Amino acid sequence: MRKLLLIPLAIVCYGCASDQVYESRVAAPIATQQGELRVEIRTPTNGQRLPSGSTSVEVDGGASNIGGVRYLDMIFVMDGSDSLRRSDPENHRAAGAIELVRSLSPKSDIQMGVVSFNRSGRLLQALSADREAVAKALDGLPRDGQTDVASGIRTALAEFQLNARDDSSRVIMLFTDGRSSERRARQAMAEAAAQGVAIHTLLLGSSSSGAAILEEIAMATGASFQQVLDPAQLTQAFLNMRTTGVDTVHLQVNEGNSVPAQLLGGSFSGQVNLQPGENRIVAVARSLSGNTAQAAVTVDSGPPNCGVLDVKAERNGYPTLSLNQRAVEIVVDASRSMWGQLEGQAKMSIAQDTLLEATSWFPDDLQLGIRAYGHTSNSDLNDCADSELLVAFGANNRDQVRRAISNLRPLGQTPLAYALNQAAQDFGNVVGERAVLLVTDGIESCGGEPVAAAQALRDMGIKVNVIGFGMGNSLDEDTASLDALAQASGGRFLLASSTAELQDALAGTVGAPFQIFQGRTQVASGALGSGEPILLPEGDYRLVLNGTPAESFDIHMTEGEGMSLTLSKSNGVVSQWEERRQIGYTACPVPDAGLRASR
Repeated sequence: MRKLLLIPLAIVCYGCASDQVYESRVAAPIATQQGELRVEIRTPTNGQRLPSGSTSVEVDGGASNIGGVRYLDMIFVMDGSDSLRRSDPENHRAAGAIELVRSLSPKSDIQMGVVSFNRSGRLLQALSADREAVAKALDGLPRDGQTDVASGIRTALAEFQLNARDDSSRVIMLFTDGRSSERRARQAMAEAAAQGVAIHTLLLGSSSSGAAILEEIAMATGASFQQVLDPAQLTQAFLNMRTTGVDTVHLQVNEGNSVPAQLLGGSFSGQVNLQPGENRIVAVARSLSGNTAQAAVTVDSGPPNCGVLDVKAERNGYPTLSLNQRAVEIVVDASRSMWGQLEGQAKMSIAQDTLLEATSWFPDDLQLGIRAYGHTSNSDLNDCADSELLVAFGANNRDQVRRAISNLRPLGQTPLAYALNQAAQDFGNVVGERAVLLVTDGIESCGGEPVAAAQALRDMGIKVNVIGFGMGNSLDEDTASLDALAQASGGRFLLASSTAELQDALAGTVGAPFQIFQGRTQVASGALGSGEPILLPEGDYRLVLNGTPAESFDIHMTEGEGMSLTLSKSNGVVSQWEERRQIGYTACPVPDAGLRASR
């Protein structure tokens, strides 16, 4: 037989009258003999990413000081003697036990059975997960004969031998209203202790001899004893039973304040608030004997999980930057300020290298022209007509374009408005989609009106995309001026403060632009050929490609999924192809963040 360590403990009846305290004594078997206190969080699972926008989560788990923490096998051993007709005429014993059954968490893995005893024990319900069957058996408890606690315990032990699960906590909930044969009760108690079965005892009435033997049974099996005088208090007494020897479980998030969990039948549950990002949830269990144990999981309540969209285009089977014929004139700032240093080089050197590299991936069907300003006259001459078309539009002019870019030397002023007005004339009879790409590090220096020039281009159906290269941040007055220029024509404005950013900005402004709408609200924008992934929460969207004519495509995004959307035009027919793949979690950006900068 296992050695027992006797520890006195007062069990408070929460929810009862303030003057009612159930005195109890608890026996805590030595740890090597009976298994230590264990606690487990079942939900949420460790590493789980919670649904979008979660601010709280329900925590469920199990705790036991008796046996396995995963399963609970519990048998109600209920006095069915004739004396209950007098002591409990309204059958509160059954009502209390049924209330406990129906209060147990539906997530908890519990088998329950019912034994009735008088002169002998009788199994009314074998161990089962069918809670309604258990409640029905409890509702039909008999009331006749005498009291033999031992017969009830032994009948329950036999059922455990037949149907209890391996590594389960095995618990008897013993209820009676009187005394029994102490010798036989102690023998049954010893058998239960040898099998690792805890016997929680509940006495209705004032019998001191009955209280003594029931308290002894509870102490010897590491359980608790309660005594009530009023049968109306039985319901609360059943709910207060700490079936697996656990007194409390508290929950804590990220070392914040702990909150008590509801504990019934060896299972616990409770709601905890979450912080954005990673959350460590800890469940701390305390046994009736005062021992503590804890379990922890880490969950993430970060931004919603987005889908990732990549948009490409093909024309007649070849990669393209537009579904239609497209002409882009690059207007390069070659004013004196382009001698300014960035990353240890002159800005002009970086711009030249980046533009030269870009011409290698521009598709052959892109008609390309090059104009520069500020490259022929020294700045002290204040030449405000210093702008020249270096290479006229053509599809096979890449060598000319590269030579023109390589020969640029920063010299003069920044006649932005004049250069844009000249660019309007450069397009001549060019048809299809038309756009200007302005690469500059400064604003108008000749008194012109660049916004008016951009509006005139818009009226011709030509958009001006602007890259502010090596400038200040988006709050600078000069930057705001260039942003206004782009807006005036319906184009995009991007800042580039490094070689990599200039490369990305070129990729994001040469191709045909598109916008993405959810309902009537624009949620993102981009350009064909940019390779820039677009993050979108799960939902239905409409992609509008600003071509000639404009094309509209319906798409559906799924969280945690990447979609490559290919827009294809062949023999005048436009179609869309989707290729999807699982990519896992990708945090969504803050709503509307960056929309203005990527316009």
